Amino acid sequence: MSTPGTASTGLQALLSPGMVRSAVLPVVRQQVSALEPTLARISAYHLGFTDERGEPSGAASGKLTRASLMMAAAAGVGLRPEDVVSQAAALELLHNSTLVHDDIIDADDLRRGRPAAWKVFGTGLAILAGDALQALSIQMVVEDPGPGRAEISGAFAEATRLVLSGQSRELTVRLGPDAGVAEYDRIVEEKTSALLECALVTPALRAGSPGHVVAALRGAGRHLGLAFQIANDVEDIWGDPAVTGKPVRGDIGRRNPSFPVLAALAAGGAAGERLLGLWQSDDSTAAHLREMADLVEESGGRRTAEQTSRDHFGSALAHLGRAELSPAATAELTTLFDRIVHRTT
Repeated sequence: MSTPGTASTGLQALLSPGMVRSAVLPVVRQQVSALEPTLARISAYHLGFTDERGEPSGAASGKLTRASLMMAAAAGVGLRPEDVVSQAAALELLHNSTLVHDDIIDADDLRRGRPAAWKVFGTGLAILAGDALQALSIQMVVEDPGPGRAEISGAFAEATRLVLSGQSRELTVRLGPDAGVAEYDRIVEEKTSALLECALVTPALRAGSPGHVVAALRGAGRHLGLAFQIANDVEDIWGDPAVTGKPVRGDIGRRNPSFPVLAALAAGGAAGERLLGLWQSDDSTAAHLREMADLVEESGGRRTAEQTSRDHFGSALAHLGRAELSPAATAELTTLFDRIVHRTT
C-alpha cells in the first residue's frame, strides 16, 4: 500500500507538464487536422504546430493550464486522466478560440512571440478559424460516448456563453474610472473564471459526484480566475516583459482600467485626481504611461490589487479543500493553482 507521500509523488509524475502534453496535444492535432484545410492551417499555426507556410514548427503551444487542471481533478474524483483526455483537449481548443478572437479585438500583433494569426492570414479568416475551434470543441464533448455527456456538454456550452458575454460586456461597458470593482469581477468571472470552472467540474460531472463537490470545484475555479487576472493586471503594469512575454503597461496604453487602476481611482486623494486627469488624455508616450503607473502605485492601487489577489487565492484553496478530493490530487491542484497565479515552477 502506498503512503500519501508516494501517492502524491506518483500523481505529480503522471500529471507532469510533459505527460499532459503527450496525452492532450495528439488529440488536438488530430481534431484540428480534420477541419476545412484553410481553417486547419490557420488553427495549426496559432497552436504552434506549423509556421505560416504550413511547415512543422517548434513554436510554443501554450501551457495547457486548463487540461492540467482537468486531469488533476479527474484523479481527485477517482478517474484516470485518460478518462477526460478528450474533454481536456476540447477545453484547450475552446480556450484557443478565445485567444484568436482576443488578438483581433485587442489588435495585438503577437501571440506567444510570433505574429498573431490575424496578422498572418487576415482578420476574416482568423475570425472563422476561431469560430471553427469553438465549434470543434463543442462537437467533441457532444459526441463523446462516456458518462455524464449531457451534463458536460451543458457545462461547455455555458462556459462558451459566459466567455462571449464577458467579452461583450468588456467592450460595451468599457470599464471607465467610474466603474466599480463589482463590474470588473463580473467580467473576469465570465471571461476568465468560466473556463477554469469548466476544467475543474468536468471530471466531477463525468464521475457523477454529489452537487456539493461540483459547487466547491466551481467556487475554486471562480476565485482562481479572479486571483489570476488581478495578478496578471499587476504584471501588466510592473512585470518583466521577459517573463510575461508582453510589453509593460499595455492595458494603461489602451485605457483599459485593470484592477490596480480601479483601486487607485477609488482611493481618491491627490495622486488619484492626477491619475484621472492623465487617464483622460490621449497621450500614450512611454513617459506618460510610466507616470500613470507611478500614480497608481502611490494611490495604493498596486498594494490593494496584490492583497485582493492573495485573498481570492486563499478562497480558491478553501473551496478546493471542501471538494473532498483525494489528498494527492488536492496537493497537485494546490501546486497548479500557485503556478497559475504566481508563475511558480
